[in-house]
Amino acid sequence: MKIVNIETYPVELTVKPEFFIVSSAGAHAKSRYLIVALRCDDGTVGWGEATVVSRWSGETRAGAKEIIERDIAPVVIGRDPLDFESIARDISSAVIDNPFTKAAVETAVLDLAGKALKQPVYDLLGGAKNPLQIPVKFVIGLRPPEESARIAAAKVKEGFTAIKLKVGPDPEQDFQRVRQVREAIGNGVKLNVDTNGGWTVEQAIKEIARYEPYKLEYIEQPVARHDIEGLAKVRSSVGVPIMADESVFSIWQAEEVLRRKAADLISIYPGKNGGLLQAKKICELAEKEGVACHLGSNLEWDIGTAAMCHLAVACKNVALEKFPVDILGPLYYSFKLPRTPVEYQNGRVQTPQGWGLGLDIAEKDLAAIAARDAL
Repeated sequence: MKIVNIETYPVELTVKPEFFIVSSAGAHAKSRYLIVALRCDDGTVGWGEATVVSRWSGETRAGAKEIIERDIAPVVIGRDPLDFESIARDISSAVIDNPFTKAAVETAVLDLAGKALKQPVYDLLGGAKNPLQIPVKFVIGLRPPEESARIAAAKVKEGFTAIKLKVGPDPEQDFQRVRQVREAIGNGVKLNVDTNGGWTVEQAIKEIARYEPYKLEYIEQPVARHDIEGLAKVRSSVGVPIMADESVFSIWQAEEVLRRKAADLISIYPGKNGGLLQAKKICELAEKEGVACHLGSNLEWDIGTAAMCHLAVACKNVALEKFPVDILGPLYYSFKLPRTPVEYQNGRVQTPQGWGLGLDIAEKDLAAIAARDAL
């Protein structure tokens, strides 16, 4: 079994206007992603998704396509997908950075390997350590406090047991948003906030103290991504758990966060960490230090979301029940993957079942929606 071809399909997805995410990192109202298809000599196709957002990782759809065709294809074509660990290392060394682009190709290789072995991807990662039905939270952007409270209450009625709020640029609006949402959902629902690095160290310490009456589960990325020292200072100064997200793209960054004891939680996911295998390694490093992991999101579509589900299932250090994860991208789009979209029910996402990623994808469907608004 050999990989003989690599193709890419651009997709443009519009986030539902009532839910599009606004944060300290900017607005995410439209997703311009790249779907990757790897074909083997027996006709089998493996799928991946480059969930690229330039403000997040510096990657673009056009750049991802160029890198895949020029730099990554030569180290993948002609290889046996069962040699996925070696292929992943070669993908990683083929180009600096560009984690979401690398993750898309690695995911497609794992999808192929799973299909060849008649195993789900989570088995390739070491087997299921967590339930296949995964609790998720609903994320609300920088919307007026009253609107945020209304959305949160509605989502709790749908079965969500956790809500995340974006905060950062306007302390008073942020405070009112947290207060009104907590009042709307009651104390039995988990609540946390994400600043996307929008606070200074001093601001973070001050604002987190104000939120104490509202019983937050954790504060996500309170300071700028590069300021691991500042992250550690915030953690040592407050009584609420701190999550590192943007601060941990790579293994060395995870090691630095752990060395400095800068976080109580680390957010991992395939795109940000350059693939499922790298993300799992970070999770294992954190586990050795007694630091739990969580899955964040870049508003993945169904293919990227399926990969996240397999990672969550395979990593016992992902504390699913205590901290419901952000495997939520498809909820924000009106357009779903044809044939086998990822399914949600009662605040949980179902890991797709079947070989590889567990998705039934037809190339003609991807070709039909390529490079157009798929709302």
